[in-house]
Amino acid sequence: ASAAVSVASPRVAAVGKEPMTLKEYLAVLRHIAGGSYGWFVPVPMALVRLTTRLSALLPGSLMNADALAMLERGNVAPSDRFESVVGRAPRALSQMPVEPERFGAPARLMWLLPLLRASIAAVWIWTAIVSAGLYPRASSLELLARVGAPAALGPLLLYGAAFLDLVFGVLSLAWPSRLGPRARLWALQIVLIVLYTALISWRLPEFWLHPYGPLSKNLPMIALLVMLIQFDGGSGRAIQPCTNA
Repeated sequence: ASAAVSVASPRVAAVGKEPMTLKEYLAVLRHIAGGSYGWFVPVPMALVRLTTRLSALLPGSLMNADALAMLERGNVAPSDRFESVVGRAPRALSQMPVEPERFGAPARLMWLLPLLRASIAAVWIWTAIVSAGLYPRASSLELLARVGAPAALGPLLLYGAAFLDLVFGVLSLAWPSRLGPRARLWALQIVLIVLYTALISWRLPEFWLHPYGPLSKNLPMIALLVMLIQFDGGSGRAIQPCTNA
């Protein structure tokens, strides 16, 4: 038999040397990452609370009612206990050296990766909409026939491909963590693009000479998906910020 022993552990606030507002904190982080001071736009609290409620509905969102309440309450504490634990005074964030190589790339990827995911999703979703309804159905079936699709299977292939494009677009915006690493989604999209490109190159090679480049644009699309595999392949947050005590 074993007995559980409860030992009270003192709480130590891990604080910095100087208090600062969130605006000042973000400005200092931009400076450390090698950026400019930046522009700050005031947002009404009513809009912030509405956005918080909507953001809380998204999977993996860091913004919810508790997070907003914490921001409104503030987070300031004396540093004497923290200094006694670490054995020295904490370094002021404003005194950190400017290290764009260490902090700049992760800071930029934190907002560039969501933008990239959204643009990839927009391509798939718009392609699905165009294929299923906006582009003339007869022209789509004619293209399928030219690549070798049986006439009887034309409508099934047309709307099946449009549905697959739609699924890829939706999953690009909201990937369920239970499905494992997000890299699987990007890899599947690469496979489909390569298959489409190979088939069209074989049966409709004139599309390589099209002035709008419907096939050549697949090359940067694949490159962007490879980048997402490298930097956004996990099921959680892709980039973790660097911190110093």
